[in-house]
Amino acid sequence: MQRYISNKFNKKILCILILFVMIYTMFGFIPMLTNKSYATTYTYSSSSNNLPKNFDTTYPGYKSLLQTLAKAHPKWTFKLYETGLEWETVINNEYVGHRGSPKNLSPYNYPKGWICTICNEKPYDNGSWRCTSRNAIEYMIDPRNSINESDVFQFQELSYSSSKTTSAEKTAIQKMVKGTFISSDACVNAILEAAVKHKVSPYHIVARIIQEQGTKGSTLGRGIKSEGKTYYNVFNIGATGNTSEKIIDNGLARAKKEKWTSLAASIIGGTEFLAKNFISLGQNTLYFQKFNVVNKNDLYENQYMQNVLAAQNEGTSIRSDYKDYGILEGPFTFIIPLYKNMPSKACAKPSNSSVKETGEQAYINANGGLKLKDAPNGNSIALVPKNTKVLITKRATKKINSYYWDRVSTPYGTGYMAREANDGSKTYLVVIKQYKVSGSNIIVAPGATIKTIEGAKNTSKTFGTGAKITFEGKTYTLVMLGDVSGDGKISAMDYVKVKNKIMGSNNMNSTAEKAADANKDGKISATDYVKIKNQIMNASKITI
Repeated sequence: MQRYISNKFNKKILCILILFVMIYTMFGFIPMLTNKSYATTYTYSSSSNNLPKNFDTTYPGYKSLLQTLAKAHPKWTFKLYETGLEWETVINNEYVGHRGSPKNLSPYNYPKGWICTICNEKPYDNGSWRCTSRNAIEYMIDPRNSINESDVFQFQELSYSSSKTTSAEKTAIQKMVKGTFISSDACVNAILEAAVKHKVSPYHIVARIIQEQGTKGSTLGRGIKSEGKTYYNVFNIGATGNTSEKIIDNGLARAKKEKWTSLAASIIGGTEFLAKNFISLGQNTLYFQKFNVVNKNDLYENQYMQNVLAAQNEGTSIRSDYKDYGILEGPFTFIIPLYKNMPSKACAKPSNSSVKETGEQAYINANGGLKLKDAPNGNSIALVPKNTKVLITKRATKKINSYYWDRVSTPYGTGYMAREANDGSKTYLVVIKQYKVSGSNIIVAPGATIKTIEGAKNTSKTFGTGAKITFEGKTYTLVMLGDVSGDGKISAMDYVKVKNKIMGSNNMNSTAEKAADANKDGKISATDYVKIKNQIMNASKITI
């Protein structure tokens, strides 16, 4: 502080000022002095650790994975960072943006379990990407799936504190770039200069460029001639769009703006961008650059790439390079996040088939829309328009601030929504009942199960038309619309029975006739036949 204080001040005034600053810094009233790299909570290495006794129960599964890696690599150090964030809040905030620009995308040719069903597999960017499923996001964000030999380098600390690179580092960089489009001495020197100037690991600079450009370089990496000059953008900064042409145009525009007229200029300028916009803000690993859970002023935003696999892929590539160049056993440091109330086991890898969420159908009845929040009565992550259909995956049983906060899945992501207004006079979130009680019958739509009718019991072998259902102390006969045969399924047998009935064959009892009246107009006609056929063909659904 002394360089900011005039020499004219006497020692007494100086002491008062220093005390003033210490007090204010302690209580967080001087944000410009805050260290943006965010301190880690615990450390773990082969020689020592400061993990508390309850660490295993608070963060299940971490310790054994750390032990394995630390034993195999004695020079590695693991910093464990308590984010203070709820696990579900993190996932809810990452699983949004489906109607605009999703925060996470998966390759279009990945198994269905990786692709979200909300968007009907809508293509993004150049058509090679689809929005990522919630299951896949959980799998990729869960650190326990990556604390292993193959994937751990996405947690490598990326800052560089030395004021001068060493000859050993220069040799390693030369080996890393050999055979690539950035193998020239000018590029190597630019990488080393950028590392020192912007405090970014030179290894990270190389790995990020190759991750973006490949070894041969893309159009932006090899340079584009425009207006008598050649422009380069090796980090693809600003290169976004829904077509290849748009991506290149936007990337070129950024290179022109920054005056990157050489590979060296693009390397140094692009590194400065990484430093200012990510590393200096605490996003000091590939993982934190992909999933921003550390920059408290901009959580879940300022994320480097939409590719959900970006951090893992780049980390794996870096590890492979380190191994090839004989530096894998160096004194690397890894920063690994911890979340509150994580699942007791690491989240499973998505299956080859899509996973469809189950729950109660509902629609939004609030004028102007209803806020989707990251937790009950939490922060807003999206505004969902009126009349949008959503799925209640977990219904709340207790009110918080006069609202029932149901967990929901929507076209705009997952989170929580309020079901009742403060005065109880209207419902914001309207549950669409999947059953209807009519006289001695309970009517359900195709696909319903006994769980659809809350608190009911099925005393028959099959849950289909004609089944006997005990509900609220009474016995009812089930009518599943379209299920004329009573086997609980809608098949060709059902529409044949309806067709025969229309043609004059009296082959139905009164319960079957109610099931055959698929459009609920009180008569059996060709309309019902068509509705049942469309149900089978998935052209349209029968509803109650």
